[in-house]
Amino acid sequence: MPLAAAYTASKQAIEGFTGSLAHELGHFNIRAKLVEPGYAPTTQFAQNTSVPVEDLIPEDYAAFAAPIFDAFAQPTLTTREIDVAEAVWRAVNDSTGNLRFPAGPDAVALSRAA
Repeated sequence: MPLAAAYTASKQAIEGFTGSLAHELGHFNIRAKLVEPGYAPTTQFAQNTSVPVEDLIPEDYAAFAAPIFDAFAQPTLTTREIDVAEAVWRAVNDSTGNLRFPAGPDAVALSRAA
């Protein structure tokens, strides 16, 4: 995801940790799962900071960032809270050994594209 390298890296770390943990805990019949939500604007996650993300972009990045922010402002698919709850339910009740559970139409589309 452009303009979110540190955020993306932290998510990759969680995925790697959980994947390894799933193998280790599987020996004890304990399952580890990943619920992967998409963009959920109704959660107001961006309000957890007092600094708008646009203000964190260096001037040299402005031309690169502008179309990305425009796309974020008008997403075609988003995740709702119920999508996450349903993905958690699927993960908890899954017995197939599946590790990843995308939550929301945007996350599902992204998981299919990968």
